[in-house]
Amino acid sequence: MGLAQNIVFGLVTGSYIAIAAIGFTLIYGIVNMINFAYGEYVTVGALVGVLAAGALPLPLPVAALVAMVGGGIASLVLARAFFTPINHTGPVPMLLTSIGLGLALRNAIRLTAGQGSRYFDTETTTFRFDGLPDLSVGSVDLLGGVFVTSEHLIVIGSAVAVFVILHALLTRTDVGIAMRAMGDDEDLARVRGIDTQMIRDSVWVLAGVLAGLAGVLIGIQTSVSSTTGFSHILQILSAAILGGAGSPYGAIAGSYVIGLVVALSVAFLPTGMTGLSTAMAFLILIVVLLVKPSGIAGQEVREA
Repeated sequence: MGLAQNIVFGLVTGSYIAIAAIGFTLIYGIVNMINFAYGEYVTVGALVGVLAAGALPLPLPVAALVAMVGGGIASLVLARAFFTPINHTGPVPMLLTSIGLGLALRNAIRLTAGQGSRYFDTETTTFRFDGLPDLSVGSVDLLGGVFVTSEHLIVIGSAVAVFVILHALLTRTDVGIAMRAMGDDEDLARVRGIDTQMIRDSVWVLAGVLAGLAGVLIGIQTSVSSTTGFSHILQILSAAILGGAGSPYGAIAGSYVIGLVVALSVAFLPTGMTGLSTAMAFLILIVVLLVKPSGIAGQEVREA
């Protein structure tokens, strides 16, 4: 495929990685932990979404909302059960707990949902506008050979909506401002009267909601299985670190760098070596951090 087509694929990949990476980096920046179980949160959201869309069945936008609610609830319940009781122990015990929790969740999902793949039905996706007939969006040719599908539009459009809503949340709401204050200095935020436990719970819910949406978008692009989130966790982690761990805006930038590098590597690597595309993304991560250890957004990551 041509260069322009692979750039489109890179933007799509970067979009769903960015949504997940925002949730991942919010947990790091405010709860002060690296959550390796976050990939399973993505898997839970994807499975809830595909079941809601296929078994009930619900329209895709409604199924995505159900997945987001399910992801938020699951994230809060797991945090209350496994992470909140050990908040005071520091980041290393919480990191080890997340690794164990991720392993347990992954195997529990495999036992209950099986190892087969499930798919979203996007063939009947329609966009409705008041006063106009229904519009079904399929493959659209651009510039003589570059095509954009309805799935591409859904993923990129969802990412843009998330970025706008996130910015408004962090800059225009009391909860968002409190999150930023806790990310800077939790002790000072507590002295100023901020309910830090409530903010932590809010972060867990928000991260779970984003994981649920990311899972649905990944499922739309590929498929849904018990390893959907686990297969993307290294890309999510790399995007968060590349952008500057703790910075949602940096996570967005890092995600698109990862997505474009993976897609362009597929375009330029010899046939049979496309499996090295993810390794190329990690190579870019290493080079950037050697030059600028604080990441794109300037947040210090070496202690992590």
